[in-house]
Amino acid sequence: MANLIEAIIFDMGGVLLKTVDPHPREALASRFGTTREELESFIFSSDTSLRSEIGEISDQDHWKTVLRKFNQPIDNYQVIYDEYFSGDAIDDVLLSFVVSLKSKYCLGLLSNAWVNARRLLGARFYFIDEFDVSLFSYEVGLRKPDPKIYQLMVEKMGVKAGKTLFIDDITANVEGAEIAGLRAIRYINTPTLIETITKITNG
Repeated sequence: MANLIEAIIFDMGGVLLKTVDPHPREALASRFGTTREELESFIFSSDTSLRSEIGEISDQDHWKTVLRKFNQPIDNYQVIYDEYFSGDAIDDVLLSFVVSLKSKYCLGLLSNAWVNARRLLGARFYFIDEFDVSLFSYEVGLRKPDPKIYQLMVEKMGVKAGKTLFIDDITANVEGAEIAGLRAIRYINTPTLIETITKITNG
């Protein structure tokens, strides 16, 4: 099986980048008069979120819509954005494992993300450059689970879909990758993922 895999593509949010401290999100939700779940749902699943993920509107416009939704002043959207994500951190164990794969596999990062994600993430974290190819949905006007974005990703990586392994924590995105011809597995937790990839790559 190992020689059948030439490339491995990782999702970002919920896989490599996680909310390790929920308190900032909970504190914001409390100030906004809502629950963390309701705030999170609007931030990540609202119409403006999806539109920014395919580059139709800016991340600023999306966040201003979030603040209007919860009757908050829009001028300090950047402060709110920074506070909301201040509890997020890279999974260093998983990233170290990813780096260990670089000598044998072409590595990709594929994420649904708002406009400006590459710049904003690059200002806080160092992981993007560890990948041979990174692609954010807003950059190409496509988002997971559309099979076209996986097809575009493997083309950019110069590999075949059937020899590519894709990892994501969302079932629909895993299914989209499978429709596109990739081998895909759903992320549950880091130890399980490392064990699964090791078994696949070791044949």
